[in-house]
Amino acid sequence: MRSVVHSTGEESAGPALRPSFGAAVADRLTEEGGRLLSRALVAKSVAEVLFVAALFAAFSYAHFHPRFRGAVDVADARMVEGWAVDEAEPGRQVEVQLFIDGQFVAQRRAELHRPDVLAAGRASSAGHGFRFETPPLAAREAEYEARVYALHAAGGGERRTLNQIGKALRFRVSQNDDPGRAAVTNGAGCGEELGRR
Repeated sequence: MRSVVHSTGEESAGPALRPSFGAAVADRLTEEGGRLLSRALVAKSVAEVLFVAALFAAFSYAHFHPRFRGAVDVADARMVEGWAVDEAEPGRQVEVQLFIDGQFVAQRRAELHRPDVLAAGRASSAGHGFRFETPPLAAREAEYEARVYALHAAGGGERRTLNQIGKALRFRVSQNDDPGRAAVTNGAGCGEELGRR
């Protein structure tokens, strides 16, 4: 006759099982694999950052020409004038646009005679000045801001961007003053900009 032994769960579970040699090797491989994966992910992230930076630099150069130089010398109720040069092509005359208080006023080529620009070595000819007539402004005492931008065509002329020339000039028009005597309240003039390299 066969006897059946039932387990009550109170018996000892036996000696603790030791990890096998294969399990230890697998753990070590998992640790090394994790380190290698971490290094690979860091290298991938660095490569992506460098790639995006290169794309941004190429896009910026193509759309925002860094070699325009110039200044707005005068801004008042009669006129806004100054000079603009493309230092990458110093013989080329630049198209410029005038904005007053953020509103487009006019566009023209910077081609007026400016011997000081030539003498400063900024261009290969003297024809790089511009002058805009200031449009009629509101008949009240107010301060206005004049900004001039060089027009940069990229992508075969399909894309156009504006690059500010010099600093903005603010000028005040008084209701009782002669419009031609409006005072410039701040900004850099030609001498300061011409001396910079």
